[in-house]
Amino acid sequence: MQQLLPWILASLSAALLLGAGILSWLNRRRPQSRPLPNEWTLTARPVFSSDERRVYRQLREALPHHIVLSKLPLVRFCQPVDPQEVRFWYELLGSVNVTFAVCSANGRVLAAIDLDSERGHSRRSTQIKQSVLAACRVRYLRCQADQLPSIPELQLLVPQSATGSRGPQAPPAGSTRDMAAGSAASRRRERERKTLWQDSGFLQDSFFGVDGRGDLGPVSGFGSLRSGMSGRDMPVAPDDAGGVVIETPISPLRH
Repeated sequence: MQQLLPWILASLSAALLLGAGILSWLNRRRPQSRPLPNEWTLTARPVFSSDERRVYRQLREALPHHIVLSKLPLVRFCQPVDPQEVRFWYELLGSVNVTFAVCSANGRVLAAIDLDSERGHSRRSTQIKQSVLAACRVRYLRCQADQLPSIPELQLLVPQSATGSRGPQAPPAGSTRDMAAGSAASRRRERERKTLWQDSGFLQDSFFGVDGRGDLGPVSGFGSLRSGMSGRDMPVAPDDAGGVVIETPISPLRH
C-alpha cells in the first residue's frame, strides 16, 4: 500500500493540474466585454436619405390621418405563437425591417413599403418579409424611389374601413360609461396577458414592451405561417418585380 501511495498522489496532482488547465482554457475562450472608449468619435446622421425623405412627405400628404413610421423592425409588430420558438423567430427576424410602415391611430400596422435601392434586397430577405406580412395580414408594396405610386394609389393601399385610421374624435353622448368599462376590461386583459417576446427575456428595450393590443384582433399570424411548413424550411421565392402590391388575405403557406 505504501508503495502505491506516491502513484496515487501523483495521479491526483495530475488530475488537479489537468482540471485547472481546462478551466483556464475555457475562461480564455469566453468573450470579454470590451472597455468603453474614452472618446466617442461619432457624429449625428439623418434618419432619411434624400429619396426616403421625399417618399415620407408624399406618404404624409396621401395619408394625413395615419402614422408613418420609418425603418420599423418586423419584431416590433409581430410575435410567435409558440413560446418555445421565440429564440428561433427572434434570430430570424430581429435584423429585418421595412422602410416605411403605415399605421392606424391606435398603432396597428396596415401597410408596409420598401424602397428598392441600388444594392437591392436579397431573395431570402424578400421571402421573409412577404411571409411575415402575409401572416400578419399587412399589405406590402415594393417600388423604386422614383416610381412611387401616385397619391390616390397610395390611399388605395390602406383599407379605408380600418378602425382607428383617423385621429381622435369626440365620443357620442352617453358613451362615457361604456368607454370606461371597455378601458377597464382592456387593462385587465393586458395584465393577464404578456407578450411572448417579453416573457422570453429578449425584451430589453422599448421596441418590445407590453402593448395594449386587445383591440387589434389576433395577436399574431404566425399560426398560418407555421401550419404545414416550418419557418426553418421556407423556400426562397424568386425576386418579384418592384411596384407590385402583395395583398394575400390568407397566407400562401397555409395548407
